[in-house]
Amino acid sequence: MGKSDGNSQDWLVTYSDLVTLILTFFVLLYTMTSGVEEKAFNSFLQYFQNDAGFLPEATAMTETINNQVDPEEMQELVEEQLERWQSFADFLEENDLTDEVEVKMISDGIKITLSDSLTFESGSSELLPNAKDILKQVAGMIDNKVEEIEVQGHTDNVPIARDSYYKTNWHLGAGRSVSVVEFLQESANVDPQRFKATSFGEYHPVETNETVEGRRKNRRVEIYLRDLIIQDDINPIQTLEDDVPTTNSSTF
Repeated sequence: MGKSDGNSQDWLVTYSDLVTLILTFFVLLYTMTSGVEEKAFNSFLQYFQNDAGFLPEATAMTETINNQVDPEEMQELVEEQLERWQSFADFLEENDLTDEVEVKMISDGIKITLSDSLTFESGSSELLPNAKDILKQVAGMIDNKVEEIEVQGHTDNVPIARDSYYKTNWHLGAGRSVSVVEFLQESANVDPQRFKATSFGEYHPVETNETVEGRRKNRRVEIYLRDLIIQDDINPIQTLEDDVPTTNSSTF
């Protein structure tokens, strides 16, 4: 595994996101407890948003409170998810991968971003050994509670070499997302219909393409695990971050 700069503090960002994730699960568990009224829940949530400063503000964190879920069943589900995410966080820290892997909460699940240098050789869609190790960890968190797994391939704006197998960055991004989907599906052993491979090519950069570092950050794979808690059972907590990009993409 590649080593990160010993002075880097970027691991704190990933750790913070995982802590927020854990807190959100407990907020969710609180709302499922029988006898909790909406007014009491809103006061509870406001503390974490404003007073404690843990959760970002949202106009509607939940539309309704469904008290029909068995609290013991919900607690078991939460504990199972927490154990999986803690294991993933430990894996990243133990292998000095916190600079290469980013975990964030989004409105309908979790987003995991893998850097290009960790996952593929330049111009290739063949997964590197390190990437497979990480994807095995991700696959371990995919079960029937994850309704959809979308993998997005992103590139920089450097033109594809003439002798490349891929004609354009669209094709390269698509090839990479398909490689990740195939590996995850095989490793997780879940219904292939839950997976979606998408290419944004060079058209959704997160940094400028004018610098080497910017292009490095733009070359990435994003994995979206949506609906970690089944919507038929509960109403998941709403918007915690910007929605997933949905324009200028090709889905395969």
